Amino acid sequence: MSSEGFIYPSPQWAEAFCKAINENQEYREAAKDWRWDVAFVATNIPENVVDRLSEILGLPKPKDLGVKVDSGAIKLVLRNGTCQGSEFYIDLPVNLPTEIKLPGNIKIGKVDADFVLEATYSLWKDLILGKADPVSSLLSRKIKVKKGSFLTLMQYSSAAVKLANTTRNVPTKFID
Repeated sequence: MSSEGFIYPSPQWAEAFCKAINENQEYREAAKDWRWDVAFVATNIPENVVDRLSEILGLPKPKDLGVKVDSGAIKLVLRNGTCQGSEFYIDLPVNLPTEIKLPGNIKIGKVDADFVLEATYSLWKDLILGKADPVSSLLSRKIKVKKGSFLTLMQYSSAAVKLANTTRNVPTKFID
């Protein structure tokens, strides 16, 4: 972590978020019966953010591979009010050169989970900064439920709010 926080989105931010979830007693109580993995997909990630993140992760810039990457995802393994792990996905449409080795919690390709929630990078940023409400963002379809039951999400709306509020406990740095 830099002195300013964990870069969003990044595998380090995902790990810090998972840790913050486990330290949040209010979330633990609200989500005590939750038993599904959730992926948060960010679309329209600015090119400078993708390039900087690639540099930090030791990956080639997508444009150097002849592709455009503007989305990525954080997958959380959520069980009974706890976070049991995180993975970071980069939606790279090509294979990386074999000499590039990725840490275990970084995956290439599209994310899959029991629930897949998709929104723009700027909306996720606003949620982290407390400028947007997760429930109204779901209801207005600014957050799209790409996979999973919308009704189940609404049943756990209190947990969703507490989960979103937990992001504010993660020292976060935005590089856009």
